[in-house]
Amino acid sequence: METENRQTTEEKAATQQSRVKRHALLAAFLTAVFFASATFFFWTAAIENRRAILASAANITATAIAQQVKQIVEANLGVLESFADIWQDGPPEDERAYLSVATPLQARFSALQAINWISPNYIILYVAPIKGNVPAMGADLKRHPVAGPVLDIALDQRRTQITPTLELLQGGRGFAAYSPVLGRDGQIIGVINGAFRIRSMLASVINTEQVNDYTVRVRENDTVLFEIRGEGDDETLQHTAAADIVGRQWHIDVIADPKLASAGTTNPQLILILGVLATILFTIAIFVLANRQQAAARRTMHHINAGDDINDLALSITKLDGHLKSMSPETADFFDLREEDYGFIRFYNLAPEFQSDGSSSRRSQEKMLLAINRGDDEVRREWIVRSSEGVHVVCNLAMKPSTVNPDCVDITLHHNPAANASVNRLRYLATHDPLTGLPNHALFDDRLNQAVAHAKRYEKLLSVLVVDIDNFRAVNDRFGADVGDETLRTISGRLRATVREKDSCARFSGDMFAIIATDLSEAEGAALVAERVVEAISQPIQTGGNEEIRLHVSVGVALYPNDARAPSQLLANADAAMYRAQKSAESSYCFFVETMNNVMHARLSMETQLRRAVDEKRFVLEYQPRYRTSDQNLTGFEALLRWIDDSGKRRLPPDFIAVADRTGLLSPLGHWIIETVCKQIAEWRDAGYAPVPIALNVSSRQFIQADLIKNILDLTTEYEIDPGIIEVEVSEDIAMRDPERALGQFYRFAEAGIGLTLDHFAAGNTSLRYLKRFPIQRIKLSKSLFDFALDEQPENSILQPAIRLCKSLNRKVVAVGVETEEQLAMLKSADCDEIQGFLLSRPVDASKTTGLLPRLSNADPSPTAKS
Repeated sequence: METENRQTTEEKAATQQSRVKRHALLAAFLTAVFFASATFFFWTAAIENRRAILASAANITATAIAQQVKQIVEANLGVLESFADIWQDGPPEDERAYLSVATPLQARFSALQAINWISPNYIILYVAPIKGNVPAMGADLKRHPVAGPVLDIALDQRRTQITPTLELLQGGRGFAAYSPVLGRDGQIIGVINGAFRIRSMLASVINTEQVNDYTVRVRENDTVLFEIRGEGDDETLQHTAAADIVGRQWHIDVIADPKLASAGTTNPQLILILGVLATILFTIAIFVLANRQQAAARRTMHHINAGDDINDLALSITKLDGHLKSMSPETADFFDLREEDYGFIRFYNLAPEFQSDGSSSRRSQEKMLLAINRGDDEVRREWIVRSSEGVHVVCNLAMKPSTVNPDCVDITLHHNPAANASVNRLRYLATHDPLTGLPNHALFDDRLNQAVAHAKRYEKLLSVLVVDIDNFRAVNDRFGADVGDETLRTISGRLRATVREKDSCARFSGDMFAIIATDLSEAEGAALVAERVVEAISQPIQTGGNEEIRLHVSVGVALYPNDARAPSQLLANADAAMYRAQKSAESSYCFFVETMNNVMHARLSMETQLRRAVDEKRFVLEYQPRYRTSDQNLTGFEALLRWIDDSGKRRLPPDFIAVADRTGLLSPLGHWIIETVCKQIAEWRDAGYAPVPIALNVSSRQFIQADLIKNILDLTTEYEIDPGIIEVEVSEDIAMRDPERALGQFYRFAEAGIGLTLDHFAAGNTSLRYLKRFPIQRIKLSKSLFDFALDEQPENSILQPAIRLCKSLNRKVVAVGVETEEQLAMLKSADCDEIQGFLLSRPVDASKTTGLLPRLSNADPSPTAKS
């Protein structure tokens, strides 16, 4: 009876302890939440107040600077227009008369780097200052990719126009302005051209005390024209204002000085620090007050000390049913338990279901408690526990009656490294092949189930490959079992090196292996894995007797979810594909679906041949001549790529360009093409022929690559030729996919002096707005504009309107694919500038191009020829 009363008292004390602690924790938690919420509220308010001040300052400043920038640019353009009005009575009589007026004007305005006189036919006659600008004298701007279109608009609208921002010859970023000079009778007698440096123009506006320590940036699209860096660096507080500069949008980005928000506002960091301190102090105080009754209750709790070894686990359980009563802090951390959990957990709950001897953990606990209750002083045995991370640890258990509480027993669990190593070794042997160290069939099945579940959840593609070494028994028969085992270890090592880290490789039987390839983007990925496996295992293996072992391998491939969704069926399908590969005389691997085999083999065969062809430079260029329509004189060539495949056949680009683009081979191939063309032009020049432009076709991927322009400039510099003799052809489809991006790329080519041609015009939907803005020199018509059937009426076509439209934009018009005299006559009547096609000449080899080129005369040693 006394024992029951004492037990009841301890249970009430434990219940009271648990209730008081939960109450204290709840009170402390609510206090912390209240003070943390208040701190966050005041801190957020202070932050928003500061941000509002800085955003308002940036907004006002950006708007003001935008107005000032517009005014200063208009003021400088006004100077240019006033200068143009001086010559209303007629153009300058000579250079001296022009310089007497222009030189003082240019010296007075620092932003005005040059002021030139251009005749109505686009020729630069006079320049000021003369120093540094002499090469510009006599230049024809009609064909200039940037200046030409702007001059057209200026003369058409009879008002000042400016170019996009560009790098000035005098240094720095700037723009060129063109102001028509109108005579008294309203006729255009010339154009005044001014080159303005933006930094000099804007320095007086932005470098003032008004924006001291502000970050200010002036840009046109993504091109930065002027920038000063201040204390403000928070991009989220940036405000942007737009300025309309003669029809072009400049943007002014402003970030205000953070010091503006410091005066008169509360520092958010100070609020945060004080709030954190208040939260901590009040939370501790409330917890102590709410938990002040717990000290007395804790005296009734039974705690035990840890064992002799620091790694020992010490705990106490009840004699009756094995419920936890107490444990050392180290033991609580090991099992990740709290005192609130003790009343609900028995000792056997901390162990796996079965012990190492195969007995049930619960039954083993009951036997040990029965022995203690019968009077045994100590019970010892091997015991396995499970840590909070799920790791099974083998321990030496010692159970004794408690000397403090007669209703409890004390348990010490001593870590046994040798036993753990043995258990881990057994577990490893149960899941791995002892010869190769690869996972065995059981572990492979488990990983396949996980891989399929992952692929199903994330809608991924995976493949299973079954690999069989054909006639491996012959290796054992000839060289012996030891060499056979070493060969299998070599094969397993090669398979490990072949697959990715996240893939799995296993050995099923003597000469059969399996692979799981996960996270594939397309079926070609599985084919590539199979190719690598075949290649790796097919390499000769050296034996100890200086002999070579050459193996043949058969690989079966099955795809999830294409071929099967169940893991077992997926493996069975891969196994079936492997047996078909053994019977096939064409390939060492097969897909489960036969049609997939044909596609994969064709693609991989072409990729392999292409890679080898790039390494061996098995490509040639043919040159398609381009002629002037009026007199059929040569005006240029178009370089056409040809691939000499393994059979010696010449393959055209449609056969292989898509594959080369997808496999990343276009970059080295493009570099080779540019180098070959530059070398060809240099050979023409050195042989005494007048070089003509050569056009290069580019893919959509090549067009947007930054290194294309760099490659052209580097190679033309190396071979000492003008970049303008290289023409880049971009199809209408590529240009109109993202016309704004294409426009920017076109201007980069134009600024580098590289010629530009728009190919396949009228094959798609070209915007006239962009066609006017593209700085191109030539437009190649789609063949559909002049390729008519016999019963069609050519006069009803849009050929002539299309050509008139292109010529109105000062672009040369080229017709390609001209094959009949009727087409030639039609193009002549439509006033087409140039033609190209089999009627006049087929593509010719490089050795035959000299027969079409004119010889250089002694009077014209120019290295390039204008078309």
